Amino acid sequence: MDFDISSDRDFYYLPTGIDEDLVKIIKSQMLDSQLEESTIYHPDGEMKSDDKIRKSKVSWIATDNWISGIMFNLINIANVNFYNFDLTQWADKVQYTVYDEKNSHYSWHQDTAISPFNNSICRKLSISLLLSDPDEYEGGELQLLYGGNRVVTLKPELGDAVVFPSSIRHRVRKVRSGKRESLVGWYGGPFWK
Repeated sequence: MDFDISSDRDFYYLPTGIDEDLVKIIKSQMLDSQLEESTIYHPDGEMKSDDKIRKSKVSWIATDNWISGIMFNLINIANVNFYNFDLTQWADKVQYTVYDEKNSHYSWHQDTAISPFNNSICRKLSISLLLSDPDEYEGGELQLLYGGNRVVTLKPELGDAVVFPSSIRHRVRKVRSGKRESLVGWYGGPFWK
């Protein structure tokens, strides 16, 4: 890692203690889910595939699933220890994301959006939990952009999580080889005042 976990406070890094055995159980749960091509919101308001912006496969986990419960606990730890945002509920389902083709990626973007569950809730905190060991893939680093010019590059260990404000621009760099799997979620609350 190219940062000091104890002093870099633009994001919250959680060395969760989730081990390879639990990751295998999570992945086995996802075997039955149907992976679909990832999509993005286009200016016309439609959800469409666009490999130039995002190339990956995804499936979804209900917010009342035990996996989502683990994700909630991690978001809550980051919020209580650092952010102190007004959070009330998941702003969307939890996403299982697979980057398994050469040049799979997700270009610079923000996660800000209104919840499809409740239109008075917006996404406030994003979480990415890695289900792949860093040695299993080349490339695929998570990058966070601060102030228009400061880039933090992260390649978390298997089972570790990164929590950051949903308004932060970020990307997943192109995977050059191997397979990168993660869980991604967005917790929300009332609109900012």
